[in-house]
Amino acid sequence: MLESLGWAWIAAPLAALASGIFLIFRGIRSMGRGRVMAGGRGVATGLTTAAAAFVAALVALNMQSYSRLTWEKPVAEITVKQTDAAQKLYDVTLTRADGAGETHCLLQGDEWILGGRVQKWQPWANTLGLNATYELDQMANKYIDAREANGKPITACDVSRPPNPILARAPEGFRAWLSSISLAEDRRFGSANYMPLADGAAYRVVITQSGFNAEAANDAARRATQTRFNAVSLTP
Repeated sequence: MLESLGWAWIAAPLAALASGIFLIFRGIRSMGRGRVMAGGRGVATGLTTAAAAFVAALVALNMQSYSRLTWEKPVAEITVKQTDAAQKLYDVTLTRADGAGETHCLLQGDEWILGGRVQKWQPWANTLGLNATYELDQMANKYIDAREANGKPITACDVSRPPNPILARAPEGFRAWLSSISLAEDRRFGSANYMPLADGAAYRVVITQSGFNAEAANDAARRATQTRFNAVSLTP
């Protein structure tokens, strides 16, 4: 959840800023002792150093903020194998990136949906290195045409992890209470992503700072997504 921030980009400007402030105070002290010229040079050098360090710190902070916004982390690999074309049945395998194993799910329809719960942090905490956290819960089916879906069974699988044995013993709402008193949590919400069911297709699912996202991982998946999503007009 907390990644290396490349602290050198932040620490170097801060160190230079501290040096500039030190030079300013030393120059003022020299001027107070009658060494006006030497003190003036010290103050000027300190002001220049502090100003340059301040600008460098702003640039470093901006770069850090941008890198935090574009952060993403693998969640799962999904592979699809068709078992009955007439019935639109597919054997879908989800392999978790956290090492919690894999799940085989028999889905019927045109698309798979993977959903879960996401915890998003305040911007200041996100900039410092707190990434969005998540917990997967279900994989289910979806039809392109809602009219076709009416009356069809929902095919779904539980893809959640077993509860942590230590946290499971904690009082209900304990983790939520800890997050609330830290003032670092922004919100909790449900997030889901769907992609076409196609024989031989493989997908990667990632978590971003705003929720789940998915991408095609092989040619079969790319052909399926191009056919499916290019066939409709996407609103900008």
